[in-house]
Amino acid sequence: MDRRGQAFTIDAMFALILLTVIIGISADAMDIAGNKIYDYSTETSLDRIANDAADILINTPGSPENWEEIKYVTRITPGLAKYEIGKGVVRNTLSMRKISRLKQEPEMLTRMLPESTSYNLMIYPTDPSIPIFVVQNQTPPNNIGDITVVNRTILYDYELMDVYLSIKPDIYNENSESGYVCTHMNMEGHDHRRPDFNKSKSGWICAPFTINMEDINSKDFYLLTDSNVMNENYTDYSTWIIDTPDNKILNAQKFTSKPININSIISDLSKNKSKETFVLHIFTNGDKEKYFNTYVVGVTKDTPPEDVKINHLKPQPAFFVLKIWM
Repeated sequence: MDRRGQAFTIDAMFALILLTVIIGISADAMDIAGNKIYDYSTETSLDRIANDAADILINTPGSPENWEEIKYVTRITPGLAKYEIGKGVVRNTLSMRKISRLKQEPEMLTRMLPESTSYNLMIYPTDPSIPIFVVQNQTPPNNIGDITVVNRTILYDYELMDVYLSIKPDIYNENSESGYVCTHMNMEGHDHRRPDFNKSKSGWICAPFTINMEDINSKDFYLLTDSNVMNENYTDYSTWIIDTPDNKILNAQKFTSKPININSIISDLSKNKSKETFVLHIFTNGDKEKYFNTYVVGVTKDTPPEDVKINHLKPQPAFFVLKIWM
């Protein structure tokens, strides 16, 4: 009887040990499975949060639609899509004014995200000559394992420049006329006849533009040309004049490789009235291979000159990169 009892006790002990091992292995497996489920859930949640945030920023102008112009509003939902009154949202195009405002107050986007969520937002222009625009530059801690990155291709509109005049010569139409009769026409020694690009005949392209006095007092003005004018010393025989119909100027100035600040000219020619009409006169030799486009633009006073660029006149392609982590 003693031997039987001892044998039963040893068998039971081995059975309990085996059962304990099995339970332990199962518990470890359950922990591993649970951790994987949690990690997957967290990763999926971050992906959803990042994609939802990107959709809101890219596809909506925010609420209110002009939030970037309002200084003191607490309840703002930032959206970066360009919005035009009467037209609505401009598809896949971001407003640089909205982007700049979000850069000034990056916490506006943080308030849209779950608690303890951080983000990094950069806009990388495809044109390498344009610098990267940093909205929020935070570096994730080294111990952060999960970072979700959303990369979208977008257009962004600088909206920094108001175009008061755009002269784009119609070099293939010898009868092309702007409809404007230059006040220099038939002046002896200063007759502003149009060029003939079909015969490579030099001449003047002249066009009027108007600026109201409020803009004259609040903006800086520049004369811009595209890159064609800078090739092969073309500036040696391409010149310009800005005057008014009542105050004709005869001395022409040369173009340069940089935007030309014309503040002093605009100011000197302006009279104390609600608006002033100016005339831009451009001399060109009529060579089809060396024609160029010219623009008179206005920017907010004290805008850095390096931001006054031809490629800022139209929306530019870029990569919108949003990183989110918890």
